[in-house]
Amino acid sequence: MRILTTFVRSCCMVLGVTAADDAFGRESVDGRFDVGGRAVRLQCRGTGTPVVVIDAGMGTAPVEDAGWGTIADQVAQVTRVCLHDRAGLGTSDPAPPGTRSSADAASDLHAALSAARVSGPFLLVGHSVGGLHAQVFAARYPADTAGLVLVSTTHPDQFTTWLGILPRPAPGEDKVVSDARAFIVTMQNDPTKNEERLDMRESALQAHQLNSLGAKPLIVLTHSPRFRMVPGLAEPMAARLENATQSMQRGYLKLSTNSRQLVAERAGHGLPHEAPSFVVDGILRGVTAVRKQRRR
Repeated sequence: MRILTTFVRSCCMVLGVTAADDAFGRESVDGRFDVGGRAVRLQCRGTGTPVVVIDAGMGTAPVEDAGWGTIADQVAQVTRVCLHDRAGLGTSDPAPPGTRSSADAASDLHAALSAARVSGPFLLVGHSVGGLHAQVFAARYPADTAGLVLVSTTHPDQFTTWLGILPRPAPGEDKVVSDARAFIVTMQNDPTKNEERLDMRESALQAHQLNSLGAKPLIVLTHSPRFRMVPGLAEPMAARLENATQSMQRGYLKLSTNSRQLVAERAGHGLPHEAPSFVVDGILRGVTAVRKQRRR
């Protein structure tokens, strides 16, 4: 913790960010807020703008998650930051029966922030599938979006691209190839097989509605090219999958004329837990970019 705190203080000096910049906010928020007959847990700390809003990966409740809590503590030294647990996670109420989509997650988040009287526009930070939700939030609530920080984010074309790279089923193929294909097909086609009942196909279509952020800041935090999605997969095929993933991550830069990508040297997909200082740095760069834009 001491090392990370020192890192943040030095990072803030380099980036020209101080907690006094655009001082904003009120008492900390920690509670369950109505989103239409259900309650979603929201926790905010710190003061300042833009307000950073964190959307975590599949099955993760960031309010209770130690890794995201540590990151939020560091960001709160600079600006206001909010963690929220999606429906059915942490102490948030379960979602209604049936499948869910990124639009549902974005709608819940927007309603919870409104009920808690937390004002935007927000710098949305999304990890993995949380980044897919963040893209949909930005598409549907542009006036409430100051910018995006995408953390090893699920790309809307990800599963289709991966399936196109894997060979077609063949007798006697390596089991690891069969298992990888089955996993991707299941994730893409069967929402009942993931813990949040998320319809990935529908969510991907919704994310594609984000055509441009204009000049709003976009920070793309990408895991290391050394990461391998499928352990045990033969290296030529594993490298092709990762090269395609890296290309999709770079493709996000086209969403904004004010974009920047940072690539982790060694950390894999679990960036918030494997490289928290890398994530804090990316978030603070996003905060700085939003503030600079407002001063123009």
